[in-house]
Amino acid sequence: MTDIKELQSIAKDFIDKRDWRQFQTLKDLAMNSSIESNELMEIFLWHDKNFEENIISGNDKETLNKIKNEISDILFSCLAIADHLNFDISEAYKNKMSELEKRYDVNKVKGKLIKIPSPDHKK
Repeated sequence: MTDIKELQSIAKDFIDKRDWRQFQTLKDLAMNSSIESNELMEIFLWHDKNFEENIISGNDKETLNKIKNEISDILFSCLAIADHLNFDISEAYKNKMSELEKRYDVNKVKGKLIKIPSPDHKK
C-alpha cells in the first residue's frame, strides 16, 4: 500500500524533473485545485439519480475512470501545495479530522444532516 508521504514525493519528483516549481505559485496551485474540482462536478451536471447508481454499481466504467482522473488531478494539486509549503499533508489531515470529531460529536449528529460552523468561521 502506498502512503501519503510517498504520493507527496512522487508529486515533488514530477514537478522537479520538469523544473516547473518556478512557475507554480501557491495561488496558481490553489486555483488549479478549484478548477479540477469543478471538472469533477461537471461530470455529474444534468444527470439524474440513475446516473450515479450506474457508476456505483459498476455499470459505467467510463464515467468512473473520468472521476478517478479528476480526483487524481485534485490530489496532485493538494500534494504540490503541501510540498511547496513543506508540510506533512497526512499530519494536517489527521489534525483536521480530530477537529471535525470534536465539532461533529457522533452522539449529537449521527443520522442527521447538520452543518456546524467552525469556531474560526467568519460571519
